Amino acid sequence: MGKKKDVVMDASQEAVVSEKKVAKKKSMTIWEELYTDLAPHVAEALRGARVKPEQLATMADGEITSIEGINDTALEEIRAKYPADVAAEAAKVEGEIVTADEVKEEKKAGPKPANHRHLYRHGKAIMAAKSKVDRTKFYSVEEAVKLVKATNTTKFDATVTLHLNLNPKEKLTRAEVTFPHMAGAAKRVAIVSDELLKDIDAGKIEFDILLTTPAFMPKLAKYARVLGPKGLMPNPKSGTVTPNPEAKAKEFAGGKTVVKAEPKFPLMHITVGKVGQKPEELVANIMALVEAVKRKNITKAVLAATMSPGVKVQL
Repeated sequence: MGKKKDVVMDASQEAVVSEKKVAKKKSMTIWEELYTDLAPHVAEALRGARVKPEQLATMADGEITSIEGINDTALEEIRAKYPADVAAEAAKVEGEIVTADEVKEEKKAGPKPANHRHLYRHGKAIMAAKSKVDRTKFYSVEEAVKLVKATNTTKFDATVTLHLNLNPKEKLTRAEVTFPHMAGAAKRVAIVSDELLKDIDAGKIEFDILLTTPAFMPKLAKYARVLGPKGLMPNPKSGTVTPNPEAKAKEFAGGKTVVKAEPKFPLMHITVGKVGQKPEELVANIMALVEAVKRKNITKAVLAATMSPGVKVQL
């Protein structure tokens, strides 16, 4: 057998090989380098769930808040940096509430996500759950809650979310609601003080709701660039600028919350509880939400649990 000849490449061939190596290196996901523009606890939650930045654009708000560690405040921060894809949102306005994997196929390249929410939409459990729901029928609130619990496909205590299509003529952007029973994670409420401003200067933000008095607003104004994109800047419309922040803090700690519509579309996605809660508790939370938003402002309602089919609700 003859000797193996060394392959000699010219400059153009070496350049092509070098580009391929660089492209291969770029295709690898280095999770620690992602989401450095978000709060540390938010970034850690997204990395832990193995959600890539390009996936956020096609995920519904309800899917993002179903990730452990992501609440409504964190969602606002995420959407400020990674806005929703217009085509996906338009599909939700036209008809049913759609999931991200119905808008864009999951990319096969790269590491498998830690949560399999996008991978098994045609699995036996999912298909069996969908077969129990009549997509042409509107169910009463009590029936919808019962059906959502019966079609739950997760092994964990899934989040129950009410998706609302709002009447665009009313231009509702937010509403205050006090849930009779705890819905989702408890909110961390803070009242502005000089000590708290020092923490914000140091990049330490450990609250979901910030309250202040009108007199303190001039001091707080210079922090608007930090708090605004995170949805934490106090605002009179949301009730977070008040002469009596201590009393307001008790209200928020007791379950009161501000629910908001999406910035570009007349849609709301609100957590109303967990699958493991009693049916009557979920029904009470849903009714409290509907009363706060007002029935005249709602054109359609769909109730769904994490990774489970949606159920149309007759209001």
